[in-house]
Amino acid sequence: MGPYERSLTEKPAAAGAPSATERRGGGRHRAPGRASRRSVRLVVLGLVAALVVGLGAFALLRPDDDGADAALACGPTRVPLTVAASPSLAPVLAKAAADFDSGTESLVDGRCTTTKVVATEPEAFGDTLRTALEAGGGANAPTAWMPDASIWSEVLSRRPELAKALSPSFPVVAVSPVVVAAPRPMAEALGWPVTQPSWAQLLELGRNPAGWATRGHADWGRARISWQDPLTDAASLSAMVSLTDGVVSQADTADATRRSLLQAQSALATLHADAEKVFAPLRDTTKPVAEVLRSASLLPTTEHAVRTFNASSPRVPLVALYPTDGIYPNEVPLITVRAGWVTPQQQAALDRFAVFIVSGQAAGQFAAAGWRTPRLETESDITDGAVASEPRYTPAGPSSWKLARALQGWTAVDRQGSVMVVLDTSGSMNERVAAAGNATRLDLAKQAISASLPLFSDRTNVGLWTFSRNDNRADYTSVLDLGPPSRTIGATPAMQVLQKSVAGLRADGATGLYDTVIAAADTAQRSWRPGDNTIILISDGKNEDPGSATLEQVLGRLRPLAGGDRPVRILSIALGGAADAATLRTFADVTRGEAYVARQAEDLDKVFLAALTD
Repeated sequence: MGPYERSLTEKPAAAGAPSATERRGGGRHRAPGRASRRSVRLVVLGLVAALVVGLGAFALLRPDDDGADAALACGPTRVPLTVAASPSLAPVLAKAAADFDSGTESLVDGRCTTTKVVATEPEAFGDTLRTALEAGGGANAPTAWMPDASIWSEVLSRRPELAKALSPSFPVVAVSPVVVAAPRPMAEALGWPVTQPSWAQLLELGRNPAGWATRGHADWGRARISWQDPLTDAASLSAMVSLTDGVVSQADTADATRRSLLQAQSALATLHADAEKVFAPLRDTTKPVAEVLRSASLLPTTEHAVRTFNASSPRVPLVALYPTDGIYPNEVPLITVRAGWVTPQQQAALDRFAVFIVSGQAAGQFAAAGWRTPRLETESDITDGAVASEPRYTPAGPSSWKLARALQGWTAVDRQGSVMVVLDTSGSMNERVAAAGNATRLDLAKQAISASLPLFSDRTNVGLWTFSRNDNRADYTSVLDLGPPSRTIGATPAMQVLQKSVAGLRADGATGLYDTVIAAADTAQRSWRPGDNTIILISDGKNEDPGSATLEQVLGRLRPLAGGDRPVRILSIALGGAADAATLRTFADVTRGEAYVARQAEDLDKVFLAALTD
């Protein structure tokens, strides 16, 4: 079994014997997407936690101290900690932090802590961290991050500058399995609690026009499976990766992958559901239950969310279904920020804070809020919707590559609008990259484009331009005009034309950036269609055409793109250290886009995927 494979109801080891997870390495610590790496520091943390539980008192824990003794032991100054936490975790974490600060558990070099917990969504945390890294710290610079799922660390780490600041190893302080929430009568119709469905069975139910009639309940109508936005909801993202594993495992081409994803998508009622609205009918006491169930949906979420909903005593409770194909756990990590403003004392205090959370009173607070222990233990049962006695196994967490590909695939089939890639093919793109098998920068760009653009459905127009300075013609060339992926050019499918043209690209000349950007903006607006219209601009240099438009002229053309009835965003990628990252960022900023930096050329694939799924 992998590092996550464990029955949700595995019995604790007998007293004096190490548990199975302890035998595998000192507790439930992990490096996201890097399952083979383990931090010695975190193993020590696990041993300290065991000592805390076993000894009850020593310098780390002195539960009998009164406030005056604690204040005396802590000294006159304190170690400040700023922990950004997902809103669902912030209240219980703030209570744990207050208890931690008030005793001597946080004592490091004669100083205790003052911990500030800031409720922050993962995307906002990424923006805060990026700002702090650019400024070298600041009043809002975080020292640690506690998202509601460690998978968010992988999401943010698609940006290389953030990946370096997020520790790849961390302690896990709580867990909630990702499940499919179902109204209890519907779960019972699927065989709950005796049997659990697979993803394939759920998708087939969603596609079947007969719906619940196949389960003896025609009065419930069609089976609806709703999905929250995977870019904002961790459970939906984890479930999407699980589903992608199954539906595209046999697909060996981009076209087959797209068909498989579209087939899976056809079973879903919506891809942008609001959980509150999905569950709201189950509180309705004015309609017959059958009518309530006709408007109800199945929804991937967490076991924690199911238990929280049921605690409000709805008319129709929810049940957590655990697909037999396997489920990912939403593991709650405490991630120390790796940056110059985080001192060794703060790092040591954060280690102790993690120990404090997983032992004693703080652990009980997380359990009372509906979270499982790091070893997946729970006192929950079928009365609150979870099936603690049903053995379920969780596969290893998704690698960064698997996560990126799943995001790319689902974003491509769900997206509406246009994607126009504008690629620098100046001579500097011939530079070879030793870390990528001596491939050139252009080779890496070609690979990323060839693997990505063919996945889009006809809801999105796709196109490709290249650019380099040319004294006798325009600096830019259209390799593929914007249009639906399924169209034909002559008698040849457009995606075949794209693949052949990309394979033949060559790098030569100087960088003709400014005129290209103006022309691309004009084309994107002329070809605009409802939805998200973006230009992905990739360059490893700066404008080298002295006869081109000026920077101010370019910005004057770009500013209108951010408003009006045909908005277009520029997502810029600065490739390598010689790229004009500041100007590329300005292009992105004035169009309300995003700026990415791939300082190492081998990071281009990851950064390109991040831009596509922005």
